[in-house]
Amino acid sequence: MIPSFLVQIILSLLVIGGAIAYIGNYVGKLIGKRRLSLFNMRPRYTATMVTVISGVLIAVSTFGFLLAISQDARLAVLGLEEVKKQISLKTMELNTANETLSKLNIELENKLLEQEKLTEELKAANKEVKSLQKVRANLTKEINYTRTGKVLFRVGEVIGNYVIKGGPEKDKIESGLAQILSAVEMNVREKGVKSSESLVYAMPEIYDQTVEKLLSSNGITIVSVIAARNVLWGEKVPVTFKTLENNMVFSDGTEIARLEIPKGLTSDQLEKKVYELLKESHRLAKEEGIIPDLSGSVGGVPYAQIADTAKKLKSYNNRTAILIVQAKGNIYSIGPLALEFVIKR
Repeated sequence: MIPSFLVQIILSLLVIGGAIAYIGNYVGKLIGKRRLSLFNMRPRYTATMVTVISGVLIAVSTFGFLLAISQDARLAVLGLEEVKKQISLKTMELNTANETLSKLNIELENKLLEQEKLTEELKAANKEVKSLQKVRANLTKEINYTRTGKVLFRVGEVIGNYVIKGGPEKDKIESGLAQILSAVEMNVREKGVKSSESLVYAMPEIYDQTVEKLLSSNGITIVSVIAARNVLWGEKVPVTFKTLENNMVFSDGTEIARLEIPKGLTSDQLEKKVYELLKESHRLAKEEGIIPDLSGSVGGVPYAQIADTAKKLKSYNNRTAILIVQAKGNIYSIGPLALEFVIKR
């Protein structure tokens, strides 16, 4: 649907153009009939010029009419340069805005990267906090168990002493260590600890170091299995190893300790003296390198042997005697400490 004002403009242009064309044609014919001449031109050329002038007048009048009645036409013709300036100015403003937007985008990306980095750092910090909280909880639990006596092993506590033959055969050494760990595992389970998983383990580097030590050893070696940290009831047991050559500490008949027994003592007093000498013998044996068992003992003597020795000393009741404790057989570092009593006047 064509707007009514546009129809009016078109009709006005047709009327004006038609009128000018008619007038031009009439003047041309008039000049042709009367053979008039303008600017000393021939009538034919004069008629042609009138026609041309008529066409120019049509164009000029059309253009003028459009300028007179149409603001858009006036803007298109008269304000074109201003429009160009405005377009140029707006283009510059647009470019500036684009540059600013680009800088803001870069800053935004940097902020996002910084935020992402801070988020990662926060996650790492949270993870560390959780780890520290877990350590604190374990320590608190360990302290509570320590207070209530529920610690299974304390750090540095000897869990067991075993012997193994050293040498260049790595397979045999590893097999022997595996048997030792199995024996420790059995001892832990005998304490009442229950688990479907293995309870005793050694870190690979500690295990490998122990294997290397045993490979360089030629004789019988004592392997002490030691708790690597405080172990709570029901926890897995990390262990380390301590190796020691199983050397002979006392040969058969070696005197370990002696005590002068005065005369006139009762049977109970004599037994007490025997116990005192036995205790001193154990202390000296430990100093010489006898390794005590898990209870701290290096060996024992039956009470019957102690009573029999006290009875023999009683027979020397009227004289001073010397009670000697000596090794019964060759005794090595692993023990046990086998002893016998010798009485001398």
